[in-house]
Amino acid sequence: MGGVIRDTLTNKKSVIFSKEVYATACLAGAILYLILESFSVSRFGNFLVSSSLIVMIRIVVIRFKIELPSLRGKN
Repeated sequence: MGGVIRDTLTNKKSVIFSKEVYATACLAGAILYLILESFSVSRFGNFLVSSSLIVMIRIVVIRFKIELPSLRGKN
């Protein structure tokens, strides 16, 4: 959240609120972490699997130039 606070204070659009799949990849990794935690997977193994998911999502997104749809405000 430090980047969001920085961008807000400098009046810049944050990466999280753009079309990039930055926060979505982190959210997917966090959900996977919680699921694996409920199955009592070791902390180190859980970390490796969850962080690998985040990295793989980011690689696929960058490789295939995938973007999230944007919401258009009504004027």
